[in-house]
Amino acid sequence: MATDAQAQSASPRLSPKRTLTVGPAPGCAIPPSGPPAVRRDNAEARRLALAGQEAALIGDQSAARDAFVRAATLNPGDERIAYDLARAHEELADSTRAISEFCRYLTLSPGGREAADVRDRLFRLVPALAQRRAADVQVAFRLGLALFDDARYRAAARAFDDVVRGAAESPEGYFNRGLSRAAAGQRAVALQDFEQYRVNAPTVDDRVEVGRAIEVLRRPVYSPGKAFANSLLPGVGQFYTGHTARGFLTLLGVGGGLAAAVVQKSTTETIAYTDPNGVAAPYTRTTQERAYFIPGVGAAAGFLVIGMIDAVVSANRSQRGADIVARPTRAATIMPLLPRSRNERGGVMVAVRF
Repeated sequence: MATDAQAQSASPRLSPKRTLTVGPAPGCAIPPSGPPAVRRDNAEARRLALAGQEAALIGDQSAARDAFVRAATLNPGDERIAYDLARAHEELADSTRAISEFCRYLTLSPGGREAADVRDRLFRLVPALAQRRAADVQVAFRLGLALFDDARYRAAARAFDDVVRGAAESPEGYFNRGLSRAAAGQRAVALQDFEQYRVNAPTVDDRVEVGRAIEVLRRPVYSPGKAFANSLLPGVGQFYTGHTARGFLTLLGVGGGLAAAVVQKSTTETIAYTDPNGVAAPYTRTTQERAYFIPGVGAAAGFLVIGMIDAVVSANRSQRGADIVARPTRAATIMPLLPRSRNERGGVMVAVRF
């Protein structure tokens, strides 16, 4: 059950990712074939790279490729070896491996000396269909952002569906779809997207922030309408929102008030009476009344209304505390409020933020 402390604790406020990392160039969604990029100063790797260059100069591309593959294994963080290996694959008409190594070069050195040449070669190597798909993913990504900024969260989530399908290796697609779903109230599927994003989050800070958002999304959230409807039965609305003690207190208060309202009080009095013959004939009269009817009904109604208000407020608080979306504020400026003549220099400006 959610507690007030949880509901009131500061929730992370997340904004959508504005850049889609489907790769530094079209086609770079292909995973690099080389080992992890760790730069090592290895004499044998330098010797193999030099041997590969010499083999390439004399036209023995197979020998060059083999030498560069071994050099890349020994020094996977050297972008020059990645470039030379890609060129060898290209000369051998192995486009898939060439694309992979060119992309690995751009990952290692996006602004390197050969970066422009690499992009040109990728443009020639990558099939037109793949380039078109990459462009379509970017269009869907920008559309999703525009819809999100316009608070059309379900439509934004559908646009990011296309991003995820077209660039499953890009974590931003999952992040933005999860944020859109969370904003639309689809918390269960939003959790799945954020879990997927956390696996491939680019930084530790990102993982920590998304982890906090996941914790918030796992909190129970209650519907104010359902809390109100349940509160028509004493205490049930508070049971629904997780406040069991308050629910029992409301139930006891309403029950006690109603019990007091129906309690009857008997009063016996002696009535003096003289019959027609002048003989005194007093008699007793017993009356019953509900002396506490109005206070009891008032107390029961008061407990019922207070319990209803408490349940609805708790439900609203649970929703506010579970919101992880940083919603932009929009300002409207109204000026002037009063008409001014041409000679007037004063004025009133009102800024309304909502």
